Amino acid sequence: MRGKFGEHQTVRSILKSLPRTVHDDVTRAGIGDDYARLLLRDGGSGDTGAAKSVNVAAGVCCDSGYMGLRLDIARLYNSIRIGGYMPWAAVDTIVMPDDDERRMKKLLRKLAGICAEYRVDIITGHTEVNNAVSEPVISVTMMGRHAGQCEDMQELQNQDVHGYQMPAGHGVAGTRGLKWPAGMDIVMCGQTGVGGTLKIYYDNQKELFERYSESYLRPVEQLEQLILLGGQVDIALDHGCIYSHDISRGGVFAALWEMGDALKCGLEVCHDNIPILQETIEICEHTGDNPYMIDGCGSALFVVPDGKLLADKLYEAGYEASVIGHLTEKSDRVVVHDDERRFLTPPRFL
Repeated sequence: MRGKFGEHQTVRSILKSLPRTVHDDVTRAGIGDDYARLLLRDGGSGDTGAAKSVNVAAGVCCDSGYMGLRLDIARLYNSIRIGGYMPWAAVDTIVMPDDDERRMKKLLRKLAGICAEYRVDIITGHTEVNNAVSEPVISVTMMGRHAGQCEDMQELQNQDVHGYQMPAGHGVAGTRGLKWPAGMDIVMCGQTGVGGTLKIYYDNQKELFERYSESYLRPVEQLEQLILLGGQVDIALDHGCIYSHDISRGGVFAALWEMGDALKCGLEVCHDNIPILQETIEICEHTGDNPYMIDGCGSALFVVPDGKLLADKLYEAGYEASVIGHLTEKSDRVVVHDDERRFLTPPRFL
């Protein structure tokens, strides 16, 4: 079994077990949050000194296969990038079940190679042997610095977007507990389930090639170019985005639920407006997976006052984007398909 603890488990057994932060320049991650934030000052303390901020995200990689490890690192990268920050440095811990040096070296080189490809430096780490694990376990903590919109934290906090006061930082951290006005648009950028499609493809190649032609399936490998977030985040932040959330495990349905939870609101989404590739539909039909609930690594949700404007700007820049719904006054989180209304439920990762 592999997965994350559910929302209620996380609240009652993890978040409530942690004491209040000792330092007022730390923003701890919570439900629906992909990263924590540290405020760094150039000299001085309290409210003095120039302020810079660093986003921090952590994850565990248990799948050392080609696409498994790559997706794990990409999800960490996107957790940083979604807040308008550029992933920059990482710290790793590798726990091996035995002292097989060749295996450890191969694994570390693979990890370092992926990080280098993503322009992230591994700056320190720890390696140990522990018979409590049966397979290698890699823990990675990634850090990112601001990509350039508003490096001064006070400037970030004072931003006003279309009449709405911005929280302390874009993305997920900083929006917790705030209730945003109904009617704001939800824009999805990217295709549904790209990460999951790649994982299923590489894990089930023999079966898939028996069912589909090589000419149809091989282009799926090119989807690997879409698993990292980049300029679409900066475009969204430049065009009134008040909340952004990368889509990862659990797919777009899980991300929508987490969005509603983070913003303390309901939402209504048009199923037919969610972008999805035919290859994803076909592959999931073969495996029995729900394409809207598989890993969506590389796609993102943005909440903005004018969704059409943002979708048009993203399209002009070469990104697939669509207005898929809007926030609502009620707490219900609904996906509408023809005349059917499906109520989203909390994602189950275990």
